[in-house]
Amino acid sequence: MRILAGLMLALLLSACATPLSLDHGRLAPPPGTGYVIAAVTLDSLNHRNADAGICLRGPARATCLESQISLGYIRAPGDEPDGVGSLHVVALPAGQYRVTEIYGSWLDDSFRWMAFRNRASFALDERFTLAPGQVVYLGDYHISLNFKPSYTRSDTRRRDFNDLRLRSSVQDFSNVTLLPVPTPK
Repeated sequence: MRILAGLMLALLLSACATPLSLDHGRLAPPPGTGYVIAAVTLDSLNHRNADAGICLRGPARATCLESQISLGYIRAPGDEPDGVGSLHVVALPAGQYRVTEIYGSWLDDSFRWMAFRNRASFALDERFTLAPGQVVYLGDYHISLNFKPSYTRSDTRRRDFNDLRLRSSVQDFSNVTLLPVPTPK
């Protein structure tokens, strides 16, 4: 019975995963859409119960891209450290978009008899346009969920493109538009 339940769960999860559309090793979004590539990484004193995400607002709906500290990593090349989190490639309708928020939460279980879920969030206003057939790389949104939560956004395309090469067989990144990383204020 457990085997049957496990097979059903695997079938259900595999049906939910949409494979990336490729054309000669390049990302090729479905008609009328574009791909957004973004890494969401995190660090926390709690290595089991922390998560993070970013929210995008655009023409169709709000989309949140999330990561959990214990479930994912982004494969870096060579001896470089892997990223803790998830690399997202999402097909979205063409239009104007804004990254509106980065957020994270972690479980503070320092008391034996009680645990608290803490949350940190930072408002963002990073705008970009996604044209039909376009692939936009936003970079890495990293949130640190320690004593004083903070976030950074950086260009980690070397790591992220390596992960896409290994996991999704993307070989050609010449059609990827890089969204500039804003300078800190």
